[in-house]
Amino acid sequence: MLLNRFLLLSLFTAFLVGCANDVKEVNVVSDAPKFYPLNEQLGATITYSDSGHKVLEIQAGLVQDFGNQDPPYVFFGKRIKVQFYNGKSLTSTVLEADTARQLKNDDLWAIGGNVVLTNGKGERMSSERLYWNKKEERLYSDAKVQIRTDGQLITGKGFEADQEFNTYRIFKVQGEILIDDE
Repeated sequence: MLLNRFLLLSLFTAFLVGCANDVKEVNVVSDAPKFYPLNEQLGATITYSDSGHKVLEIQAGLVQDFGNQDPPYVFFGKRIKVQFYNGKSLTSTVLEADTARQLKNDDLWAIGGNVVLTNGKGERMSSERLYWNKKEERLYSDAKVQIRTDGQLITGKGFEADQEFNTYRIFKVQGEILIDDE
């Protein structure tokens, strides 16, 4: 009987010693994750309007709000399409890309991966990187760009335009440009 009590007490002591918590391990488990979205949407459509008229529509396969990060941002993935409207629901410009990141405080967008920008005149710009300053309604890039217009191909490094891609400038231009002498 004494032996049984001794064995039981030994097992109980071993159990208590084995269950001791290391403070570092407890802190690692109980800490909040450092990198997580506040919310996430699949197949999202975001519409901006002014006086009842659609101004802008953003469609993305994935939208994640990282408002808990410094700086706070929104990530758009699984392809993004931005339609700029001119007048009563007439699409004037379409921007498509693989991903985008919107800095919430500045409303500055970094858009990347297979970027294609098309305006109402049929002009098409393509690049791997584009920036959109939504407050200033300005698009720009420091990367290689290609613009197709009226059967011509113009390439350059660097680009800036109004957000509807009606007027634009290309930097470090290369390519052939046909000029009508008439």
